Amino acid sequence: MLQWTEQFATGSSNLDYQHQTLIDTLNDLEKLLAIASPTREDCEFIAHTVGFLERYADKHFKCEEQCMEFFRCPTHVKNKQAHGEFMTFFRQFKEHNQSQGFPRERVVTLHETIHQWIMDHILHVDTQLRPCIKG
Repeated sequence: MLQWTEQFATGSSNLDYQHQTLIDTLNDLEKLLAIASPTREDCEFIAHTVGFLERYADKHFKCEEQCMEFFRCPTHVKNKQAHGEFMTFFRQFKEHNQSQGFPRERVVTLHETIHQWIMDHILHVDTQLRPCIKG
């Protein structure tokens, strides 16, 4: 489980709240994946969560890119490129697995990928916004 700490802070309360929501949703997905014998409702909720994560990422990325551009963050271009790559990965994952009903092992891979994304991207790219907002 990921825990929100101040090391994730970007300096924007809106973006930080969105990141916290993303971490909470990812943790909810991890709890669902820990169920040994998921019910049909559990599986439907996993599929719903995957859909939510896609919509959420798309909306959040747009908001974050606007904020970085507004505050002239030097990682703005790198951030936008990384977002595009992530959305391509996510949509390919969804298209490939939707017909199969999101097999558990593939959702585990998705969870691990998003977990790593949060650790790498937020800590090394998004937090570069903090000094721009303060300055």
